[in-house]
Amino acid sequence: MGTWQVGPFDNDVAMDFFDEIEETPDPEVPAKLSSVLSAVAGRPGRVELAEGHLAVAAAGLVAAGRSRSAATGNPSVDEWLTVHRPVTDTACARLALAALDRVGGSDSEWMDLWATTDNKQAVRDRLEELRAVLSG
Repeated sequence: MGTWQVGPFDNDVAMDFFDEIEETPDPEVPAKLSSVLSAVAGRPGRVELAEGHLAVAAAGLVAAGRSRSAATGNPSVDEWLTVHRPVTDTACARLALAALDRVGGSDSEWMDLWATTDNKQAVRDRLEELRAVLSG
């Protein structure tokens, strides 16, 4: 599993998820995003690495759907967003915030691994950027 930067789509798991999103009809994308976010936000226990990658990617798409200025930083995803912008509601944004809280929390393998790198502050900043868009 490769991770090359701190953006929501800068890892193999997220890009595989994006491949699925690309093949999903636009009206079904919000439900798919909600499903991924619910899987992390709504269950107890440790957030595993792959779950964290998926939740951050889904939150990134929800944020992009809520703000045209919320680019993901990935050229392929951002190009797709120029045509296919997910239409999500406030409940989905709240779900994304809850998932980000879990992913960025103390019981998260995703965050534990980032905390051991030189990019830990960049990751925290990126999560805060997503939270700001989702809260707005």
